[in-house]
Amino acid sequence: MLLNRPEDHSVRYDVLFPLLSRLPQQLAYRLAGLQSGYFGRQHPQQKALIATQMRSAFPEATDLQVEGWLRDYFVMVEQEALDTWFLDSKSIPDLVQLKGFEKVEELRRAGQRVLLTGGHFSRFWMAGPAMRLRGQRVGTITRDGGDNNDYGLHPAEYKYRLYKLKKLKEVLGGPFLIEGKDLRPLYRQLDDSLITLIFDVPYVEKQFGGVTVPFLEGSINVPAGIFRIAKNTKAVVVPFYMHDLGAGKVIAEFSEVIDPNKYNDEDFMSLLVSELEMHIKAKPGHWWLWEALPLLRSNKNESNGSR
Repeated sequence: MLLNRPEDHSVRYDVLFPLLSRLPQQLAYRLAGLQSGYFGRQHPQQKALIATQMRSAFPEATDLQVEGWLRDYFVMVEQEALDTWFLDSKSIPDLVQLKGFEKVEELRRAGQRVLLTGGHFSRFWMAGPAMRLRGQRVGTITRDGGDNNDYGLHPAEYKYRLYKLKKLKEVLGGPFLIEGKDLRPLYRQLDDSLITLIFDVPYVEKQFGGVTVPFLEGSINVPAGIFRIAKNTKAVVVPFYMHDLGAGKVIAEFSEVIDPNKYNDEDFMSLLVSELEMHIKAKPGHWWLWEALPLLRSNKNESNGSR
């Protein structure tokens, strides 16, 4: 019978994670961490590429340190996937803490539009349901959710991404807009929702309006769209980052409010990237985009000259 299973069937997504989600949360996340060792060994090329990029960013790191970071990375991947089954759990108040979120709530009560931002770091989606429980609707722009599998994902991965997106939409209550589509609803929704825009997005081709900023022993090119959106909509920007507390628990720490009118695009993005870099240096295994670092640095993605 297993030979006849559909192409989009996955033992991880269709069997293991649903089973884990029925266990007590601490046990579920511990087992997800343990199974990460097996799935990490199934992807030696990915592991080698990530290790190479980690060494390029941290040339003084020992092999023992890199191995530890790799373990952290694959544990994070498994636990973040398990998060999908806990997004609507009654355990969210126990799983997720918000630190410094009061400043965001005060801004919203005063009628101020707020954009949240950060990098692809740790289990960042878990902040969403915790913010929703505090009365805030949360939306974003995503690459997933279109009518077609435009990025060539494995059918099982594509099915999981759609399932995850469906749950996020249901739980967070805000608008989920598809990258490249009409973004005008985003501007309208800022009056009613917190919009989260993740800024360290890699593109195959150089993006119009990108800026080159220092990053991890080199530089990267990042789109400055969040800067332009914030200025055009008269929104302020609040970065936030997740930190793992163990046993599946995380804390979202919200940084100081940034007024985009006090910066140009390069200085603004440099500020965001420098904060991301600080968190990566503290926990290298919790940055998702090690495999994309060559693309972020590549000549195709470099802006022309210094600004």
